[in-house]
Amino acid sequence: MSTTTERPPFGLTVSQRDGCKIFHMTGRLMDQKEADHMMEILEHELGDHRDLNVLLDMSQLQYMNSTGLNILISVLTRTRKGGGEVLISGMSTGVRQLFIVTKLDTVFTIKNSVEEALAALVK
Repeated sequence: MSTTTERPPFGLTVSQRDGCKIFHMTGRLMDQKEADHMMEILEHELGDHRDLNVLLDMSQLQYMNSTGLNILISVLTRTRKGGGEVLISGMSTGVRQLFIVTKLDTVFTIKNSVEEALAALVK
């Protein structure tokens, strides 16, 4: 008898609050197909906006690998070139460890909650 671990698929929804686009990530961001889907949504949502701040809500993201990290670096680069900022909130222990190992925790602003991240943007 084999057991399977439930692996929820990657999901992404977008909301806006206080002039900030919030990308709510769920499940597991692991492969190029998921990454391409996320980039399509980001391209659509960000468009040609200038000075747009982006918040990546990872409170429901269970796992991410290097494919996901590459997407986040692309988002950061694009947003900063446009004069905006990228913050991350609600990171799980496993995902946070990935950021520490790759030293991306020194590149991204990471907050514990969406509210904390939005408050940091107002300053």
